[in-house]
Amino acid sequence: MSKFVGDEFEKVNTWKPGLAWDAAIQELYRRREIARQMGGTDRVERHHKQGKMTIRERIEKMVDAGTFWEAGSLMGKGKFDKNGDLIGFTPAAYVEGFAEIDGRTVVIGGNDFTISGGSPAGIEKHSNWFMQPMAYQYNIPLVQFSDGAGASAANYEEEGRMALNPGSLWWYDVQLLKRVPMVSAVVGSTAGHVAGRTILSHFSVMVKGIGQIFPAGPPVVARALGENVLKDDLGGARMHARETGVIDNEAEDEEDCCRQIREFLSYMPDNVWQAPGRKDLGDDPNRRLDDIMSIVPIDRKKPYNMYKVIERIVDKGKYFEMRHWYGRAIITAFARMDGYVVGILASNPNFLGGALDGKASQKMARFADICTLFNIPVVVLSDVPGFMIGSDSEKEGTMRYGMLALMAAQEATVPKVQISLRKNYGVGGDAMCSFDCYIALDLKLGWPSGEWGAIPVEGGVAAAYRREIENAPDPEAKRRELEGKLVGVRSPFRAAEAGDCIDIIDPRETRMIICRFIKAMQPTLKRHAEVAEKRSVRP
Repeated sequence: MSKFVGDEFEKVNTWKPGLAWDAAIQELYRRREIARQMGGTDRVERHHKQGKMTIRERIEKMVDAGTFWEAGSLMGKGKFDKNGDLIGFTPAAYVEGFAEIDGRTVVIGGNDFTISGGSPAGIEKHSNWFMQPMAYQYNIPLVQFSDGAGASAANYEEEGRMALNPGSLWWYDVQLLKRVPMVSAVVGSTAGHVAGRTILSHFSVMVKGIGQIFPAGPPVVARALGENVLKDDLGGARMHARETGVIDNEAEDEEDCCRQIREFLSYMPDNVWQAPGRKDLGDDPNRRLDDIMSIVPIDRKKPYNMYKVIERIVDKGKYFEMRHWYGRAIITAFARMDGYVVGILASNPNFLGGALDGKASQKMARFADICTLFNIPVVVLSDVPGFMIGSDSEKEGTMRYGMLALMAAQEATVPKVQISLRKNYGVGGDAMCSFDCYIALDLKLGWPSGEWGAIPVEGGVAAAYRREIENAPDPEAKRRELEGKLVGVRSPFRAAEAGDCIDIIDPRETRMIICRFIKAMQPTLKRHAEVAEKRSVRP
């Protein structure tokens, strides 16, 4: 038998079959100790100098103390002398098992970058070896840390051939997306199949400065395209959490990364056949929002902070936002109302005036899918002038993505409450209103400051009366005259008279009304969870 001392092996007595129990147990624990030393002292130290935790430290930081049980702790590749004594050992570069997070069982694991960049030749151990099958069979959440380079050319030399991964490599990833919460943390340079697996999740978070994700890293890009680029510029948090939306959130450090994962999971059920549990935060569901009208100006041309509105409505002002930096014309967050989990989908008047652009529409569609899959009712706070217009918006494909958002809203089968705070115009407004499409008892409400229409008065007058305005002695005066005549028709009270909404409410009673409805829907929500057809979330 051999044991690991620093980065070297030292021979000791060799275990042979048939020896006493104590020798067998000693062999077991010695081999476990070798595996726990990962790539060895030097490589672990190099990893720490890059500001990164090891995979074992990450798991320890993430889970409840003492709850992690490791699967495959002895997997690896041993090297033996002619006497059969172990003289070298490379552990598998993936650590996985199951544990508890805030008392809930999850499967958890990730790449060990200290061993061949997370891809040692000839050792096949990945998340689909244990984690994914357990999550699939037991219907429990999955958390994975992504810190691996994907396929290694060394594998080809080891196997003596090049090979294409079978399609079955992705089977569990796709199936799990419609069964359990899937969470990915990008905590290092992540490429190839490791990157692909990260994208196939419901929530992803990247640590700024140390996390990157791409199909292939800078060396491959330079060789293939002649483009020399730093890995953080190629696939870091600014690129993918802000520009592309490939990653949902960014984290300041690994501590913040773990905090965000715990918070996201706190709003999720264990699987799609359950509704999220209730947690009483001690906030009166009948609390009036006495200051809400000082936050939202009745003048629809004035911006305001929608985050303050959300804080006032939800329990204790607490919410967890997804994709803050991407598609900022829409806010997507999870919160609790009367202790029950809700998804908050809100316009952001401080960005593009709340108009839906392509990015915001994609963000809205994905959030609607997640809420539908995990049986989370949606609270929609709309103040949208329509789709974003202009040449840049057209290049972005706003109409296509806008209709994707409308489609996702139409297909959302969970109960919804939609409140028009101010503007609600055009097909963009239709997308926000589509959450009440087929279920009659979903609530469509408005504030006295609300207004509805196919097009805002100003744009409608400019288009419909263009010639009359141009031919008038004073075109500007004529435009104001025509707009003035039509202002009255946008009154929310006229809409209420026609039954366009369930009711116009006092803004100060908004929380109370939503809380009562959310409580009333719970039995239906639980039945929906048990029987509704499950569909994967669109990536």
